[in-house]
Amino acid sequence: MTDIEVSRTLVKSPPELWTELEGGVIGEAIGEVRTRTTEPDRALAWEAEGVRGTAVLEPSGWGTKVTLTAEIERIEAQVARGGLWARWRAAPPPPPAKPQRDPVEVERSLEVLLDDLGSAHRKKPFARD
Repeated sequence: MTDIEVSRTLVKSPPELWTELEGGVIGEAIGEVRTRTTEPDRALAWEAEGVRGTAVLEPSGWGTKVTLTAEIERIEAQVARGGLWARWRAAPPPPPAKPQRDPVEVERSLEVLLDDLGSAHRKKPFARD
């Protein structure tokens, strides 16, 4: 497994961030995900194809520390166990059932998610539609 962790302290309240996390922003960043709450208003676990992780909120000074983790499943090539002769005789391994997620891409997606969570989502007070 490849482990990724990104965290940042955001100037937002935990309930405000929790609402956004439960609202599906992880799915927008990673793709189709299934989420479940592990600790109400504090932590949730998420899972997508080839990757799973957590989102944890902790009060921190003037804001809330958000920690996002991801574990990417590795698809290891099959290795023959009978030595050189067995490897030479063996049929080639079948292609992997699902492609492996790119760790750099997943980390970048989580960083962008933190940027989005930290930005103001409200319209400017005097802007016209």
